[in-house]
Amino acid sequence: MPKHEENITIDEMDNEKALAISIEVFKKLSWSIDFAGNNKILGNTPKSWKTKGQQILVGINVNGLSVQSEMINGEVLDVTKINKKNSTSFIKMFTEIKQNISQEKINENKNIFIALQQKTIDANKQHEVDAAEIDAAMNMSGSNLYATYTIIGINLLVFILMVIDGAGIMDLNPLIHIKWGSNFTALTLSGDWWRLITSTFIHFGIIHVLMNMYCLYTVGVYLEPMLGKVKYLSAYLCTGVLASLVSLWWHLPEGTNSAGASGAVFGMYGLFLALLTTNLIPKAVRDSLLKSIGIFIFFNLAYGMKGGVDNSAHVGGLISGFIIGYLFVISIKKEKGGLKAAWILPLIIATTIGTAFLYLEKNKQDGATRKEILSEINESKFKDTEKFNTSYNEFVEIQKIAVAVVYDSTLDKSNKKNKITSEVFQEWDKADSILKNMQNMDVGKAKKDKATVIIKYIALRKEEALNFIDYINEKAGAVEKLDSTRANINQIMETLN
Repeated sequence: MPKHEENITIDEMDNEKALAISIEVFKKLSWSIDFAGNNKILGNTPKSWKTKGQQILVGINVNGLSVQSEMINGEVLDVTKINKKNSTSFIKMFTEIKQNISQEKINENKNIFIALQQKTIDANKQHEVDAAEIDAAMNMSGSNLYATYTIIGINLLVFILMVIDGAGIMDLNPLIHIKWGSNFTALTLSGDWWRLITSTFIHFGIIHVLMNMYCLYTVGVYLEPMLGKVKYLSAYLCTGVLASLVSLWWHLPEGTNSAGASGAVFGMYGLFLALLTTNLIPKAVRDSLLKSIGIFIFFNLAYGMKGGVDNSAHVGGLISGFIIGYLFVISIKKEKGGLKAAWILPLIIATTIGTAFLYLEKNKQDGATRKEILSEINESKFKDTEKFNTSYNEFVEIQKIAVAVVYDSTLDKSNKKNKITSEVFQEWDKADSILKNMQNMDVGKAKKDKATVIIKYIALRKEEALNFIDYINEKAGAVEKLDSTRANINQIMETLN
């Protein structure tokens, strides 16, 4: 940060007198005198609307008396040369005062210097006591950050493997996320209970994973040394599971496909918030941490109200973490008093497992939707799956056009016959060509079978059109043939459905 230093020659003047005059200069310039050390005085210039104030250090050195002015409030440049002005003002005032200062004033300022020295010594001792108290509170377990690093490493590794598998970095493929274990309602509630856990290690895109890991590291720096690895990991997993449960509950009956560590991360912030509302953490750091944690929670919950963010998981994690935090407070206080509280952690884990079991049993879903989704996930590994789906959608549009003509009640017989002859057969031939291409695509057996059935369906639709022309021409037996063909069409449509 910008600073400026100048020296004053004090000739034969002793150090005590030079410092006593310096104190008088501080008084005259209305600068604060905060601390005093070995032949040094530290103070600050006053703040105003145009300056945040500067730190002034005056001390004895081999060149005489040095005066240093430094900007300490984050300034990058000293545009107005305020540091030089401060040094110049000090030197000018020092020169004036030393000519006519009385011995009485010198003695008075010497006593002030001695008092400042004692104040500085006391402040340093108190700082050491506070630092020791803070260190004892913030490093209760003596643990390192290995658990935090492990969680971050797993999340990043899973993300990389999912990207390789086709999940996408920015443009996402939800089927890949479901395959890897996202919290997909239809699957989680039909037997895949493990998705409550795996979903906390899966992320939707690079920004999602990096933001969550940054937030986890920020809170992990404080929590892991305080709680130790076992409590820390247990809290992370339990709040993650409970956040996933809240997400399921909130999005019923329509369901959701959610993932991300944010529920567990909010759980850790909720836990930390609970600890910060007690006296386990010294007041010297508690207030500032409480403020920053509060701002983080408020901002992220507010941001989570926008679309595409599963705020229910955030709230679930936050509340469960807050409750777990107070249970840990009981445990920590008992352990500090020499008592054992080994039952608290098993209680938290058992409650989490029990809650998950009861909720999943109560809201259990049948396997029909599950079978369909698993089939779609299985198909996603073939390279032409997307191409197949696109071609199928083209067929659906062609089918609508062709069927609409046959069933159009606004056309008279003559016009309908002409349209069937000139348009309908042409549309079905186009659809037949698309389906034969679909049969040769690299897709799973289920899709190939589907294409084969649709080709039979197209043949029946062509037969229906021919029968309808015979019906218009009033050929014998045309009605019976048309009814039989339509019965076969309905049967094959049931098979497709």
